[in-house]
Amino acid sequence: MHDTDYTVAYDGSFPGFLCACAEALNAREPVPRVVKATIPETLFEERCMVKRDDDRAAALWARLSNRAGPDAMRTLLEAFLSDVPEADTTAARAMRRVRVEGAFALRDLSDPVMLTLEKAARRAGMEAHMYCGLVRFSELSDGSWYAPVEPACDILLLIADHFSARFSTMRFAIHDLGRGSAVLHEPGSGWSIVAAFGLDISDGKIDGLLSDRERDIRRHWQLYFDTIAIEPRRNPTLQSSMLPKHFWNLITEMEGKTGST
Repeated sequence: MHDTDYTVAYDGSFPGFLCACAEALNAREPVPRVVKATIPETLFEERCMVKRDDDRAAALWARLSNRAGPDAMRTLLEAFLSDVPEADTTAARAMRRVRVEGAFALRDLSDPVMLTLEKAARRAGMEAHMYCGLVRFSELSDGSWYAPVEPACDILLLIADHFSARFSTMRFAIHDLGRGSAVLHEPGSGWSIVAAFGLDISDGKIDGLLSDRERDIRRHWQLYFDTIAIEPRRNPTLQSSMLPKHFWNLITEMEGKTGST
């Protein structure tokens, strides 16, 4: 005879996740697993699908923010957005202690849940920080700007404010190629995230959509990069240690140099 595992499922969005957490926090101990609806059910699982309700999500976020403060909420968000297995369940279970104890609970790294949460948040936060210096925008023929990214973690929420403030006068899209989502920014209207971005890009190649000025800039930049290189001092190993090959195919001067990772 097997015990039934109680699981709360959500639609994959962050508001949907918060609604699932609200459901899970009211459940019996321990806090049940919280998973995306796309995760297959196990044989001995009792699954409850929670509908997305933005008001309910906002209410939970406000209550926890008042209890724990913005830094703790940022940690929970970063952990949720990481690619660490069961990160959503970990964040949901951490919320129960945060709801009772406030931000102090996050410092208890003797608790395996809080330790996993810290590692997951650090992983997503560090990747977001790295991409703030690596995103390359290209001018398209319609005057807008486009940047493809391929992060391991779902970092668009973490970098949207940075780029919207830095390029407030630009109409741009930062496109997560792996997930199909994108940050869209319109001058004067702020930014939004769309789950299914319509631009059809293969391996980040957008040559047919580039403006004439962008083509000239790319051509001259590639010529400059190749010209100043000192052939006997080429060191791909050092290059890949400073900038992992995972990023090379999205950088003009490294196109065609990815090789094996």
